[in-house]
Amino acid sequence: MPKNRKQVAENARSDGARATAAALRGIPASPGVVIGPAFLFGDILGEVEAKRIEPSEVETEIARLDDAVELVKKELTLDAERISSELGDSEAGIFLVHAMILEDVRFLDTIRDRIRTDLVNAESVIAAEMTHMSSVLMASDDSYLRDRSYDITDIGKRVIERMLGVWAHCPLTHPMIVVANELRASDTVSMDRGRVLGFVTEHGGREAHAAILSRALGVPAVVGVPSITGLVRSGELLIVDGSTGDVFVNPPPEMLARYSTKREEEAVAWAALAPFVEKPTSTSDGVCVKLMANISSVEEARDAAAVNVDGIGLFRTEMLFMAEGLGISEDEQYEVYRSVAEIMGTRPVTIRTLDIGGDKFVGSENPLQEHNPHLGYRSIRISLDNPELFTRQMRAILRAGLHGNVRVLWPMISCVDELRAAKTCLEDAKRALREGGVEFLEDVPIGAMIEIPSAVMVADRLAAESDFMSIGTNDLIQYTLAVDRGNVQVDHLYRPHDPAVLALIRRTVESGLAADVPVAVCGEMAGTVSYIPLLLGLGVRELSATPSRILLARRSVCETDSREAGELAERVMSAATVAEAGEILGISSPSGR
Repeated sequence: MPKNRKQVAENARSDGARATAAALRGIPASPGVVIGPAFLFGDILGEVEAKRIEPSEVETEIARLDDAVELVKKELTLDAERISSELGDSEAGIFLVHAMILEDVRFLDTIRDRIRTDLVNAESVIAAEMTHMSSVLMASDDSYLRDRSYDITDIGKRVIERMLGVWAHCPLTHPMIVVANELRASDTVSMDRGRVLGFVTEHGGREAHAAILSRALGVPAVVGVPSITGLVRSGELLIVDGSTGDVFVNPPPEMLARYSTKREEEAVAWAALAPFVEKPTSTSDGVCVKLMANISSVEEARDAAAVNVDGIGLFRTEMLFMAEGLGISEDEQYEVYRSVAEIMGTRPVTIRTLDIGGDKFVGSENPLQEHNPHLGYRSIRISLDNPELFTRQMRAILRAGLHGNVRVLWPMISCVDELRAAKTCLEDAKRALREGGVEFLEDVPIGAMIEIPSAVMVADRLAAESDFMSIGTNDLIQYTLAVDRGNVQVDHLYRPHDPAVLALIRRTVESGLAADVPVAVCGEMAGTVSYIPLLLGLGVRELSATPSRILLARRSVCETDSREAGELAERVMSAATVAEAGEILGISSPSGR
């Protein structure tokens, strides 16, 4: 039976459990307290245990190596063929580079010779050789050679995983706190989310993927904890306080008691939100606000329905592609979209088309080896370059439209040209369905996602050609302030209440009002209590947050007077600096949490 990552990690750490306590501090990313065992989601190159073998076992060990290499070469060929047909030859190149590494006879002979002379298991030799080669390339002044270091480590991990019977992204065996150097979208997409108690990462900021996912799951998270992966072992007991950024390893009994009490107090506070499940979402002076949910799956749609949302404001379909691959069929997509539409009934379901790139990839991370993928080949650019992939998704969405109130949202629109090109692809999808005699929703509402400052500057023109618009504040803040939202070194500069960001939000809302086109906010700001009165004061009347934050957001709306919110917005908008704006809002942390 295949081993899982936890077993491999524990086998690689055979020197016994520790009892040493440690108090660490990072960036609070998702509130709440969790106590539980750690799962070290580590680099398998550093997890492999070196084992002595007998001379009589050498040829068997080499055979294990050769079998794993042949298996990976076949996988790489299939991956290259699939990606070439779906995204083009250039995108498939990364797999061919990996295959070339495994075709290098001298490289494989070096590993075979070391197995024979050192009498150690093959995977430990691969790990040592790959780590050495990667470090040599990383030290080069040549950027091309530095990039090849990633190829070396990726292929080494893949071969070792096949030798050990370990496939990447194995589910957790029981509820645990995931500890990692960094967590990207593809790392978490296959995790059993019901067993994720919380997240702790060494790198990343408040808006990194792990942080956003933790808030979506409603589990505590702390990011940017220095050296956490070197200080924690799988199975060790952790306390994680996502509200303060504190992490405790092997806490003493008195600390366990204190945080157990804090966790119980939080549970009582959450229970106090129960009355807001049925309460209408309107301000204290009677202004109605639509409160919708951001989801990534059918399960999350059910969670959203359980707290009586007004619809789905953002269905992140890229998570579906990450789980099933870019080859997921039209029928498979249709079944998922239809299920969500049926759960919501007459309430709107806003389906965002594939939004990959940046920090979200299907398959290998950053397959194009872009130095700055957030400013590179992502989102609508990929879709428009791959019309078969794009129209396949839209055909599925159009068919699902017969089962509910479905809308299409296109991500990362930067100009009117892109919006028109997307509309042309939509018409192509409709024509293909008509020709095939397939029923679909003819008049599906279409929307542009406002995430780039250039889109804000032409928001009036985008509104004139859209049925609705949705502001993605996560990327809008990142692109406006030139701050990588996943970089802990500049995390303190990622500030949603920066006057420049607020000016762009106001301009977008005003453009929508002038064209009688509704404007929603679906970024993290929409679920952040300290920003909700400000957004209402800026004229926003549609908010979309993760299901776990819906009740908090509803309570915030219900406790807000719209006139006072308007006055608050005017005061904040008149601030000259971020510090002044934060003081008016009563915000001390950069992100407002």
